[in-house]
Amino acid sequence: MSVKMQLIFVLFNFVLITESSNVSRLVGSSVNLDIKHRVPKFDHLSWVFNKTNSVLKYYTHSKKIIQSSAYEDRVEFNNETYSLTLKNLQKTDSGEYEAEADGDEVIVAVNYRLFVLDPVEAPDLNHQLSNDTCNITLTCRSHDLSINSSCYKETCEEKNVASPGGVTLSLSVSGSTIICNHSNSVSWANITLDTGNICTEKGAASPSAGASVCLLKTVLYPIILILILSSSL
Repeated sequence: MSVKMQLIFVLFNFVLITESSNVSRLVGSSVNLDIKHRVPKFDHLSWVFNKTNSVLKYYTHSKKIIQSSAYEDRVEFNNETYSLTLKNLQKTDSGEYEAEADGDEVIVAVNYRLFVLDPVEAPDLNHQLSNDTCNITLTCRSHDLSINSSCYKETCEEKNVASPGGVTLSLSVSGSTIICNHSNSVSWANITLDTGNICTEKGAASPSAGASVCLLKTVLYPIILILILSSSL
């Protein structure tokens, strides 16, 4: 058989009916990779990682499952639905997973792109108060993203930024509460700041300073008056 005829034979015996999905999970969690449609009759079915690495192979007639040692104690297979469950996920598990059913034809039954992510850390939210009452400069920061903004009383400039990896940092306001939120597709963490308390403290500080000046005047005026009278005698 010529090379051309062999290629045609392979193409006619390899059929794609692929469902493709992106899935994100936290490090240490589990994921269930389902085949949601009916799979035509096959002799064996293989779950494959990144096109070449076998996770497991299931033989229909014998019900035998051959599992890769690399996934020992971390894989469960359902021989009725042909779904694959991966447990205790690590970042190295990120990649492409395919279920290939091999019978009269080779069918790629489903395709998943798995992203295993660390949980995000809580961001930092710093503020500086200017001499003007309730005029606040804000800095919302995570380890790789940063936002600078400003508020006057309860009016704040809301912003958000994102990294190419899908990590987002946002600064928003709800009433008198400023929220700095750090998130990815599987986790989030935030920190808040109440501008009402800051403005109250600022307002409370001003009368106190005025009272100190008045007290100083009250003490000094009699002394000055006595000195003037003494010098005139």
